[in-house]
Amino acid sequence: MQKTNELSNLTKWLDQFPLFHSGDEVDEVRQKVGHIFVPHNLNVIGQEQHLSADMNHLNLENTSVNTLKYGAGVKITCDPFEKFLLIMLPMTGVMDAEVENGRVKACNDVAALINTSDPLSMNWGEHCNQLIIRVNKSLIERTCETLLGHPIKEDVKFASALDMSKGHNIYQSVIHMLATNPFLAESAKLYPLITKQLEHLLASSLLLNQQNQYTQKLLNPEKIITPLYIKKAEEYMNEKASEAITLQDVANNVGISLKTLHNGFQKYRNDTPKNYLKNLRLELVRKDLIAAKLEKSNTTVTEIALRWGFIHLSHFSESYFNKFGEYPSATLKN
Repeated sequence: MQKTNELSNLTKWLDQFPLFHSGDEVDEVRQKVGHIFVPHNLNVIGQEQHLSADMNHLNLENTSVNTLKYGAGVKITCDPFEKFLLIMLPMTGVMDAEVENGRVKACNDVAALINTSDPLSMNWGEHCNQLIIRVNKSLIERTCETLLGHPIKEDVKFASALDMSKGHNIYQSVIHMLATNPFLAESAKLYPLITKQLEHLLASSLLLNQQNQYTQKLLNPEKIITPLYIKKAEEYMNEKASEAITLQDVANNVGISLKTLHNGFQKYRNDTPKNYLKNLRLELVRKDLIAAKLEKSNTTVTEIALRWGFIHLSHFSESYFNKFGEYPSATLKN
């Protein structure tokens, strides 16, 4: 990773995405920063009383790239983020962050990784300018489940000190690419699949390189032979997802009892067949929403949801948000 003063120069291209510059009104700055992250308390500390805050913000698919600078020393406290985590790397100055599992002194070689469930208290030194990468919780969860081969029951909790010194961890390269590529915004619009791959690479590299409660299973996956009836059940649900099938239909097609179907999914997929089918249909809804957006059609969220069997629209919308980190209307419009 580049030295932080070099990184500060390399991120100047983000000035073309200003959220605000030279902000001195504490309440106004707090409100604008809180809109991007979460509501929080912001207090000026130390001798320098001019806040002199600057923030740039570039929003991508499942991440955002930000720079945030306070001229004065500040103390920030907030409740857990819940829907995202933050990677916070001082490019100039230092920051002390107190999180659930201890304290992190973020500097030029160490970034603070703030988990979704961490209540947070931070002290920023004067003239602290930070690169902040926001990563949606849904991206981390989906990537972890893909790597493990089954759903997870607990939110991923990373170790809070992220080594950014010179080394060979791939997440350093991905963070650097997100922060210093002046063509990122244009590329995200023209080639969204590349941006998604880059975000997936960031999530994968964090999961495999930064200590978390799934590290051992991720690095040493169990070799479990999945019974043929589970694979056939999944194939049947994939094929019939658009039809009004029941779990009894699935069990009958495979030639097993409903109880065996449930027990098998619990044992080999750490999931229920009902949840598997729901998640499959949510993925197909998302695919149709993105297609409708690209085609600029007049198709509505309701039409697509009903097409895939989601009758209770409020429940559907909440399930969609929990899985993808945004509501279906946002997928269709953004």
